[in-house]
Amino acid sequence: MLGSLPSTSGRQCLVPQRTLSVLPCTHHRIPVLPFSRRIIRAAAGEGEGPSTGPATAEASQEDARIKKTLADLDALLGVQEDTKSGSKPKAGDNSLQTSISVSPEAMRKLADAESQRLAGGDAGKAGPMRDDLEGQFQKIIEKARRLADEQSKKGGNATNEQEQAQLRAEFETLLTQISKSPDALDKDDIKKLRDAAFGPQTFWITETMPIADAERTGLLIRGNLRDERSKVFAHIREKVLELFGDKYTVIMVEDSEAEAEEGSSSAAAMGGGGVKPRPGGAAAQAQLLNTPRIAFQVIPAAQAVPPQTTGWKQAIAFVLALLFVGSCGQLALAANITKLPKETLEWFANPANYESDALPPGLDTWDPAPYFATAIPIFSAILGTNVAHEVGHRVAAFVRGVRLGPTYFVPNFQVGSFGAITPFTSMLKDRLALWDVAAAGPIAGVLASATLLAIGLSQSHPGDLPPEALVPVPSQLFQGSLLLGSLTRLVLGDVAMRGAEVAVSPLVIAGWCGLITQALQLLPVGSVDGGRMVQAAYGKQALSLTSLFTYLGLGLGLLGSSLALPYGIYVIICQRTAERYVQDAVTPTGDARANATAAAVLFAILVLLPMAPELASSFGVGPTDNFL
Repeated sequence: MLGSLPSTSGRQCLVPQRTLSVLPCTHHRIPVLPFSRRIIRAAAGEGEGPSTGPATAEASQEDARIKKTLADLDALLGVQEDTKSGSKPKAGDNSLQTSISVSPEAMRKLADAESQRLAGGDAGKAGPMRDDLEGQFQKIIEKARRLADEQSKKGGNATNEQEQAQLRAEFETLLTQISKSPDALDKDDIKKLRDAAFGPQTFWITETMPIADAERTGLLIRGNLRDERSKVFAHIREKVLELFGDKYTVIMVEDSEAEAEEGSSSAAAMGGGGVKPRPGGAAAQAQLLNTPRIAFQVIPAAQAVPPQTTGWKQAIAFVLALLFVGSCGQLALAANITKLPKETLEWFANPANYESDALPPGLDTWDPAPYFATAIPIFSAILGTNVAHEVGHRVAAFVRGVRLGPTYFVPNFQVGSFGAITPFTSMLKDRLALWDVAAAGPIAGVLASATLLAIGLSQSHPGDLPPEALVPVPSQLFQGSLLLGSLTRLVLGDVAMRGAEVAVSPLVIAGWCGLITQALQLLPVGSVDGGRMVQAAYGKQALSLTSLFTYLGLGLGLLGSSLALPYGIYVIICQRTAERYVQDAVTPTGDARANATAAAVLFAILVLLPMAPELASSFGVGPTDNFL
């Protein structure tokens, strides 16, 4: 993208926007040959003749954008077309088109900016790079000036073709050097990779292509495995480290395109009367090695590291933690609202009273001690279950050698929180490490919440606690969870649950809210804990499928009732993408973890699935006449 700076001579000097230190232009006139323009136009993909085909509005906008870009590049090179006369240079005419005013100081600033970019901020490397770039700039300018002088003296088109070709090559090299990423793979690196890291005994390359990813640059290498996957991956990483040091990182991924192509080929062969090969022998061994089909990504090492923690991210995490504490306090106070005097509740039910400065009636003689005696256990227990969840993540990350960023709690006033976002700040070794770190949090959170719920239910039997230590809860609320409502009904009995209210221990409320939060985190969607577990156990394609059904369940309100919509929006905004920083994204975790993942997803569904009215009536869980 190009930007302009005012010049002291009244003209505009167009420069790349990434180079912000260019000084105003002076009167040093540097000729630019016509071939420079042709090089840029060829790189931009402009054709020689008019385009054919149906004209669309989108295509017209694209053409206009390209023309403007080319016009800016013409201005950068100093090429000006005579739009008034409409004349065009004849073929083979090497005469000068125009000249551009460039300050020698601006040239040095441009070289310095590019050297800093290529050196990645390393001052020791930037100095030699700056001198080299400045020398190349100066060399090309001097050659262009000399060729222009020779042409003007000879008065015609007698420009030395050999020197012009040499100047063209130098100009193209300089453009490539400036435009490419400092860590991009060049032809020599690719040749070394093919010759040393890959081969007929490890991985037979069938295709190499640039990575089609907006966030990554590098090389995608497709082919066929010739040995065990783990051995080949270790060999390739060892060779890349030996050849390039820590410049590049190798990532093993599933090659879904190759599997789709093979599926199409097999279907076509069967449809055309082809015979499916019998298992056995070398063909069966090759098929076993290449199931699933894999590919390798070779990317700059800097791109293999997740985004790092910065000061403003820590500030956001701190603010969210304060809001989370506030939401836990609000929930604890709201859960005990039935302990307020009746006249106070009636006063709050009338919105017109909110404008009054008078004290609500009933509070002057009200004793708040029982209110806070039950609110504090709810507050501390909900806070504790969420902290236990995060501690589980960090213990597993420490064991696996994985670095984590700050914890971003997501407050919610109905259950305390939706959990938290815990980003990775280092590359994970394999899917096993991903599963262990992702599962450790819900395991700790579920154990803590289930323990609170069990203790609370045991304390909720009549006579176990004094009445002032219990919290009256509408029994209809227990219809919000098929699993937890059934469990509560089983422990407390039919008589207690059929009334309009049921008195329970404060720990029942804390354990219930904690389990709802853990179940939301276990849903198999995006990069929440359940999504990471599904990705680790079954792969990204399975995660895409489970995410689709999870979004449908949340959108229809089948999972989480009133929590479904806000939680679905939160996931779409913050955690919809799969985890991408896994070096071995192919090797599965094993049957045990796959079965545990399936059990965790089933548990989450049963916790979040509300009771149907008929089922609640037959189970005896609260009144069902007003059930929605």
